Amino acid sequence: MGIPPMIPDYQRTIMLVMPAVRHSLRETRPVSVKHSVTEAALISYLIGRGYDYHQAVRIVESWECYESFPR
Repeated sequence: MGIPPMIPDYQRTIMLVMPAVRHSLRETRPVSVKHSVTEAALISYLIGRGYDYHQAVRIVESWECYESFPR
């Protein structure tokens, strides 16, 4: 029998991803909703992997090509 996994703290999790959500909402006008949601998901994923928000944004923006993500 192992140690049960830690349940993430809701408030902390929301605090960590809200900048990515706000970033996505700001970008909804000039780009598609799909693009904005994809960007927020990628930024949030990188934050979860240990990158800070600003690093995550720079990385995700470097993945964009002509305001689109490669397939």
